[in-house]
Amino acid sequence: MAYSFPLSLAEFQDIINVAAAPFRLQRSEEYSGLSSGQILADEMAPPLWSAPVRLFPAFHDDGLETQALIDTLDGSMQSFLFYDPRAAFPRHDPDGTLLGAATPTVHSLGADNKSIRIEGLPAGYRLSRGDMFALRYGADPERRSLHRLSVPVEAGGTGQTPLFEFRPHLETGAAAGAAVELIKPAAYMRIMPGSLSVSEADDFGTVSIAFTAIQRLVP
Repeated sequence: MAYSFPLSLAEFQDIINVAAAPFRLQRSEEYSGLSSGQILADEMAPPLWSAPVRLFPAFHDDGLETQALIDTLDGSMQSFLFYDPRAAFPRHDPDGTLLGAATPTVHSLGADNKSIRIEGLPAGYRLSRGDMFALRYGADPERRSLHRLSVPVEAGGTGQTPLFEFRPHLETGAAAGAAVELIKPAAYMRIMPGSLSVSEADDFGTVSIAFTAIQRLVP
């Protein structure tokens, strides 16, 4: 079988037995101090999601299988889809059954570049502060952005939410009509160079594997 990148959730995250992978925004900021004692800050580049990924201990043979799968990524060269296990589903829809077959999309974007209105949801569908969603937009290649709600919001009777705020800000190219992913909302990720760690087998014959994943905006 020949792999095609980015690896899908079924080809990578669903296989490697993730114990923890808390997403956080990794920011590129510069600080400078003034003679008045004031501190100035400036953002040098858009923030990217990163996650310290820890796998459950695996017996030697299973650990080798996982290592072989990670090797297909050629270090940091190839990408994979990955989501925060803590936010695999919206808080009020913990198994995705309330969303069902609905296919939400972007109704409109706020002029502030950090707010959005979603349509195509079930009437009364609720999202909580801390829930995550991914936007899929563009083609050749399809781009993805991943965001975390800053406020709770509820869809009205027509399945449309009011405008609500999130972070990080939108990337260029997102527009009305873009697909919204609420179930296992994933970003394109790659392994940060030098972060892969594989322990020696312990007295029980198990190994521990960990790495840091960092977001890519395109595959």
